[in-house]
Amino acid sequence: MNQSSFFNLKSHPDKFLIDHLRNVGLFCKNTIQSKEINSNIFNLNDEILANISFITGVSHDFGKGTINFQNYINEKDEKRKASLKNNPETRHGLLSSLFTYFVIKESLKDLKFEFLPLLGYFAVKKHHGNLGDVTDEILDLKDDKNVEILKRQINSICLEELKSIYLELLPNIDIIKFISTYESIIKEIISIRRTFSDHLQNEKSIQYYLLTQLFYSILLNSDKLDASGIQEIDRNNAIPMDLVDNYRIIKGYDKPKNKMDIIRNEIYSDVIGELKNLSLDNNIYSLNVPTGTGKTLTVLSFSLKLRDKIKNEKNFMPKIIYSLPFLSIIDQNFEVFEDVFKKVQGYTPTTDILLKHHHLSDIFYETNENVDYDPSESLLLIEGWNSEIIVTTFIQLFHSLISNKNRSLRKFHNIINSIVILDEVQSIPHEYWLLFKEVILLFSKCFNTYFIFVTATQPLIFDESKKEIVELVTNKKHYFDKFDRIELIPNLQPLLLNNFKEIIRRDVEENKDNNILIVLNTINSSKSVYQYLESLKIAGTKLYYLSTNITPCQRLDRINDIRNNKARKIIVSTQLIEAGVDIDVDTVYRDFSTMDSINQVSGRCNRNYSEGKKGLVKLFILKDENKEYYRYIYSPFLIDKTKEVLKEAPKRISENSFLTLSNNYFKKIKDSGSDDASNKILSFVQKLEFEQLYKNFKLIQDDYYKIDVFIELDYFAKAVWNQYKAIKELKNPFERKNEFLKIKKDFYEYVISIPKDKAPKPENETGIAYVSIEELKYRYDFETGFIPGSGGTLLF
Repeated sequence: MNQSSFFNLKSHPDKFLIDHLRNVGLFCKNTIQSKEINSNIFNLNDEILANISFITGVSHDFGKGTINFQNYINEKDEKRKASLKNNPETRHGLLSSLFTYFVIKESLKDLKFEFLPLLGYFAVKKHHGNLGDVTDEILDLKDDKNVEILKRQINSICLEELKSIYLELLPNIDIIKFISTYESIIKEIISIRRTFSDHLQNEKSIQYYLLTQLFYSILLNSDKLDASGIQEIDRNNAIPMDLVDNYRIIKGYDKPKNKMDIIRNEIYSDVIGELKNLSLDNNIYSLNVPTGTGKTLTVLSFSLKLRDKIKNEKNFMPKIIYSLPFLSIIDQNFEVFEDVFKKVQGYTPTTDILLKHHHLSDIFYETNENVDYDPSESLLLIEGWNSEIIVTTFIQLFHSLISNKNRSLRKFHNIINSIVILDEVQSIPHEYWLLFKEVILLFSKCFNTYFIFVTATQPLIFDESKKEIVELVTNKKHYFDKFDRIELIPNLQPLLLNNFKEIIRRDVEENKDNNILIVLNTINSSKSVYQYLESLKIAGTKLYYLSTNITPCQRLDRINDIRNNKARKIIVSTQLIEAGVDIDVDTVYRDFSTMDSINQVSGRCNRNYSEGKKGLVKLFILKDENKEYYRYIYSPFLIDKTKEVLKEAPKRISENSFLTLSNNYFKKIKDSGSDDASNKILSFVQKLEFEQLYKNFKLIQDDYYKIDVFIELDYFAKAVWNQYKAIKELKNPFERKNEFLKIKKDFYEYVISIPKDKAPKPENETGIAYVSIEELKYRYDFETGFIPGSGGTLLF
């Protein structure tokens, strides 16, 4: 053991170890103390939670106090530094996690919490990686190589300075005792592995999962922010609760001009009126009203007022997390939120007030403090959800609640104490209903978090009749009964695509003023119908094509043009247009799908309730030479339930029957569906099998492997591609990452995902497939998008 004085230990090239440990420890402690957590549910108290979080913070880099790590961090020669980095004795995670276990156990020795030290061990061990299965994390200590490395690291500890550091940070902890007993600590952890596993198996609770993620998330966030040198972002609470009320007055929404406006105002008043009698002991709410009734503004206004109520009654100010399933509506709804601020307050909100987070969003963060954040710093703040209102995807939200990924879990603690809006919640796969119910129930109670389910077709994740969820519109049937905008006409006899085209042709020619939406199940069928309509050369009509087969920038341009163009239009699309996209047509043709999907696409028909006019939604079972198109993408179970519901219904179904139709559909799913997938994931959650959780939980299932293809659509895209190639040539990985973040949004505006067997081969130099501007005529059609390299069925 090295007893010499090795002072000025560093954690990072420009940061002393004592400063980093102190900062991270205090950041961890302050973060958890800023949260309103019902610690009694965990049989703990707030002081113990704060102490454990502080300990993980000040212990997480203990292993950096070795000669090997200090040689690495102080090395100036890049080649030599890379070699030192690869030396196993330079790694610090396992040694630090052992020390964390020791400190937590010493600190809690008078209390009976035998497994809490293990949670600190797990959090620290993987603070530079992804969480693994707990059994594997413990079994690493049985590996002779790991034990030998630990022994050499212990013998190279810079003892005198570490003693000085921890005399300040943890004055009651004896480092000499740790060093002299580390082998017995290893044996102890190994010995309680089976006891802990048995305990988790018997408990069948997700409490240990939530606690582990709490400590892990706070540690990750605190560590990354201090290492980056970014100051903590102060909460900006100056969002008036009457913001939407004032916006509605400015826009004239408070003075209805037609029947639809009257209904929207009634729903708005009913929902806001519920607040005064609302008990905050209820954490889960539903806004279940027909499509086109102003749910977006209503739920934003309700959330701002609920936020104020929580502040007054519970003394904390929640963030608002607005989550949606589809990128196509995230941008649309974010623009609505942004317009609310601009119209009422006269300026665009800064990112610490309103944030959009998905993989195509801008990497730009700003506050009113006039601080310039570079792209890496901006990304860190964006991915940590440092804002009051976050607009994001289901993927981002649910893979932050149920995950093993370091990058995703860093924002887990920022979901705590929030108001979480789940818009278009019917998009949650039915096989995960039980999983989400169990996680949301305990998360909401433990962490004082409020969930609002927003939809026109409420799935039976929570049962209103059992008071598991509180409906914000007390007489929702009254509103569904009011609507008679459309008729649904199911045709359940299979029909070849060419015969369907003939039906469309007749309708287009006979109803020359009608706007028509045609929604197909596959890219191939949608392209075929679009090209057929194009060949008809229909006078006075604008044709539009939408699918994931065209680039994101083209999709957004077309959606905006559809919404703004007053001319007669025919839109051919895959299902991406269904939920939330604010368009209004006279007739919808829909290839057969699930009941919730049919209901959603019906919401694009006569959306604004034209007087004296009824829209038609015509449902067909289309097929190719092999099978029905729905078989390519939908669960047979859900299709069967849809057919059952429709066979029980009249041949022409009025809109005021949709609520009953939807309820029957979801009841059939609930009564005869399987919970196997949910129970499997819940088992991994309960047993802290994080690696298995990652391998088995996918919110969106892909049955085939896709690769990204960059489409050099124009000369701007060409310039972006050349920038990308130049960035790939940069030797410094940090510089490479930073430069790419500057062009990331522009880059992905030209990227589509294509099944591997249909796409060009990725370039060796860039690792991504590429269609040059010169190749467009062979590989990309400006109307219908990517031209696959071989046959088969392209899905949406």
